[in-house]
Amino acid sequence: RPPAQAMERRSDRHPRRRLDPATRQSDILTAAAEAFASEPYEQVSMAEVARQAQASEALLYRYFGSKPALYAEVLRTSLQAIENRRRAAVAALVPKPSARGQLTTAVEVYLDALAERTPAWATAILTGSNDPAEALPVRAEIRDQRLAALRAIAAPQSVSEYALQGFLGFVDAACRVWIERGCPEADRAEVAGAAVNALLGPADEGRSEASRHGKFGRR
Repeated sequence: RPPAQAMERRSDRHPRRRLDPATRQSDILTAAAEAFASEPYEQVSMAEVARQAQASEALLYRYFGSKPALYAEVLRTSLQAIENRRRAAVAALVPKPSARGQLTTAVEVYLDALAERTPAWATAILTGSNDPAEALPVRAEIRDQRLAALRAIAAPQSVSEYALQGFLGFVDAACRVWIERGCPEADRAEVAGAAVNALLGPADEGRSEASRHGKFGRR
């Protein structure tokens, strides 16, 4: 085939860039994250991700193996970034506040991180309703991290494991409603307060014995 003809065949394609593997994988993950944030999992194609990353589709399969595996890695990156941000915010509190103060900060950081994402991706993070099986271990890993951090904060309060487990579900459910309402800033403190009260009970020490035990019963 004449050289000019070959060049004409590639005129509608992005020029391929020679990048080191780490940079190439990072570009693919960035493109994939944008794709999954914009469209439901089922509608995202590896071909489109490859095009946006200016890479070949074969390279995507080489680095990530499959579309479910690529999604799982995007999910891991997103969830871990949120968890790291939340831990850093709590650790930066000086002087160290009470468990209530630490939990309030943790929930508010979670809300802020979700609000920065597209509503579709934030909802996907919270529900996982369309997750492929490959994403389940990722969610379990991050949930274990969240529980470990929560146990450390709530330890002085002698909160039961049932309450700790339920707290995570309560937070995600409340955040989902907040996202559906358009992430109103005016409701941010209310969401955080409701979540913390569900675990620790109302802050008012003058309330009844039953109300101090909170949503999940006696601690």
